Amino acid sequence: MAKLGELTIWLSLAVAITATALFLYGLKTKNSKLVKAGHAGVWALFVLSGIASLILLRAFLINDFSVLYVFGYSSKDLPLLYKVTAFWGGQEGSLLFWQLLLSLFTFMFFLTGRKGKLAQYALTILIAAQAFFLLLLALPANPFKTAPMVLSDGMGLNPLLLHLQMVFHPPTLFIGYAAFTIPFALSIAALITNQPEGPWVSRCKRWTLFAWLFLGIGIFLGSLWAYDELAFGGFWAWDPVENASLLPWLTGTALLHSLAVYEKRRMFKIWTLILAMTTFLMCILGTFITRSGIIESVHAFGESSIAAYFFWFMMLFTLGFIFLVIYRRKDFKGEEIHSLISKDYGFYLNNLTLLFFTAIVTIGTFYPVITELLINNQISLGPSFYNKIVPPLGYIYLFFIGTCPLLGWKTTNTVRLIKKIILPLVISLVGALSIFFYWEKNLWGSTGFFICIFAGFTTLEVIYREISAGMKYGGNLWHKIKANRIRYGGLIGHIGIVVIFVGLIGSSFYSVQKEATLNKGESLKIKDVVVENEGLFEKEEGVSADAVGVNLALKIDGKDKGTLSPKLVYHYKQEQWTSKVSIKSGVLRDIFVVLAELPGQGESARIQVKLNPFISWLWTGAIVLFVGTMLSFWPEKSRAKLSEVN
Repeated sequence: MAKLGELTIWLSLAVAITATALFLYGLKTKNSKLVKAGHAGVWALFVLSGIASLILLRAFLINDFSVLYVFGYSSKDLPLLYKVTAFWGGQEGSLLFWQLLLSLFTFMFFLTGRKGKLAQYALTILIAAQAFFLLLLALPANPFKTAPMVLSDGMGLNPLLLHLQMVFHPPTLFIGYAAFTIPFALSIAALITNQPEGPWVSRCKRWTLFAWLFLGIGIFLGSLWAYDELAFGGFWAWDPVENASLLPWLTGTALLHSLAVYEKRRMFKIWTLILAMTTFLMCILGTFITRSGIIESVHAFGESSIAAYFFWFMMLFTLGFIFLVIYRRKDFKGEEIHSLISKDYGFYLNNLTLLFFTAIVTIGTFYPVITELLINNQISLGPSFYNKIVPPLGYIYLFFIGTCPLLGWKTTNTVRLIKKIILPLVISLVGALSIFFYWEKNLWGSTGFFICIFAGFTTLEVIYREISAGMKYGGNLWHKIKANRIRYGGLIGHIGIVVIFVGLIGSSFYSVQKEATLNKGESLKIKDVVVENEGLFEKEEGVSADAVGVNLALKIDGKDKGTLSPKLVYHYKQEQWTSKVSIKSGVLRDIFVVLAELPGQGESARIQVKLNPFISWLWTGAIVLFVGTMLSFWPEKSRAKLSEVN
């Protein structure tokens, strides 16, 4: 079956190249028959990519270790669920999964509207992108390579990946990466066909929203996995591969806001096209970072022969895009901003902040490469670098979230604006001062909570005021929200971001931790929390792992709150230790406990206890953000009917 899978990849590559040529020549010569022949390539690529994926998945399910990729990422004792997820556990499988998703989204794009020259050029670009991935799969990243000898068992999956979040984290990231290809294709097609306006803008916005939603879900699932599994007490270590997924999400956020202004005010046209291209490139750049081994990272797959392919792919599309933008710059010139106190200018500043944030993260990520080129020595920038720069940028962005809904398009009445913000500012100041004097004197933390209260209050006040005004004319609350779901979805999403910032600020500026070696019966006190060593334990963890841990009696304000049992697990197949933390989660804080090292003789254990205030608000805010995004994405009845007609 491996040979069939390999043949399917080569056949897919031939189809992609042929379909691209048919589209290009057919569009140039206005030959509709050739274009329709190219259409056949769209569904053929989806079918062939699906067949190749099923062949690889079958190899995992039947333990076909003659396939080297299966041997490297699976084993006989691996649970069924993780045999399925091992599909995208490595380089070759993840690229095949990306190609499968890209072929699916191209097919969906084809079904929901293929008429018009712009759509045809967008399809051409999408198929050309598939040809690139299929070239990788056919040559340097072939997932169907076979072993020269009989192998009885595989190496198994990395124990750190045996976690529920890692079942969903990679596929949601890849859904986002693949879906961002469509806004890019639409932008290039708009430049080629010289269509600065048209229904493609709305279509581009919906695909951007879809991609941004799934990429965001993937990022937050990854941060939750890091919090549960990596045992450092946080959720984001500013690792290069973590940053790689964050970069397109930041530029994608800017793209969403630019598209909103583009659609409503016919502004930011070139800006929007550049953001669509940048976001797509950031998705490719993230893969380049992960696969190339150019930057040391705990997540990196190591050096790979595909790095050059990604580099030249990025260069080709970038140079082509720059040429098109320069060529069409006069036709895509947008409306000018009329006032500095307006929603238009607020969106502009919002995007500048996001792009500056993106630039900082990019520089920090590639700093080891830069220093190696300059002084022949890799120097990495750790979390301390980001922790100095990110909070001010985050606060500026959050301030814009709070003020933009109060501003008008084109211009804003200054007197009215002042009246609107006086009450939120007073309430925010009282709240921040109360936190500073009655909780902890932390200036950065109190400043952050001041902006959170301000942004949350103004956003909720806008929602309440608009819905109340609408309710005066009858109807119920849900009908009012549905009537303007894009706006209210966005505002709900902003509330989610405010809640996320509460979690970020609390866990970053107010966390405390202690570490100590406790004999049996001894205890460690940190604020109002006491943990007492009740003794060590040993237990089996499945068929190929053993664990050693410690039971800790937990008391808060002198009251018994159960037992925490952090442990260390040894995996025999991989010859690797992993840490399993124990967490007592709550609304106001988490109690995070780690067994810091292997216990020695006797019943002593070295433990680390960390109190993380408001960290659960991070996950809650993410849920609110994504609910708001889904509300914005949900099609209106008229749009759904139009889609059916198309």
